[in-house]
Amino acid sequence: MPSDSIPLVRQIAQGDRDWVAETLVLEWTSTSVARLGELVEAAGLPGYLATLGGRRVGLVLVDVKDRAYEVVAIGTTEPRRGIGRALMGRCAAEARARGCRRVWLVTTNNNLAAIGFYQRLGMDLCALHRHAVHVSRKLKPTIPVRDATGVRIDHELEFELLLEA
Repeated sequence: MPSDSIPLVRQIAQGDRDWVAETLVLEWTSTSVARLGELVEAAGLPGYLATLGGRRVGLVLVDVKDRAYEVVAIGTTEPRRGIGRALMGRCAAEARARGCRRVWLVTTNNNLAAIGFYQRLGMDLCALHRHAVHVSRKLKPTIPVRDATGVRIDHELEFELLLEA
């Protein structure tokens, strides 16, 4: 496999922060992420950046509290190239090294590709927060009512990967 087809993952550096902010705005309309009734300023969170052939192609931003490792935002510019898997693999390794009991994240009911991806990684759907997007939309009004395919965005789905028995 050519080296430009294998994603390299490294910690986000200070020089990456403008790109991180631009990517968040492009993907999520702002640098803030709303979930579970909370608005999180994501641009300054720690995390990892993926590159292919020296190009920035993905990021993951995380928050760790009480032995729970939250993936606040994850995104790639080139789907189906192993970028998301590499980023999530790095997160799981870091969570284990830090003694976390789980890796968790929230997505919305319309995000079918992500739901399948998280399940392929071994994550379980552990909670359905019915109509939680209505609350998140009050915190972040730029969340659309429908996605590009016309599906209503109403519910938040919480996935987790348990790291210890």
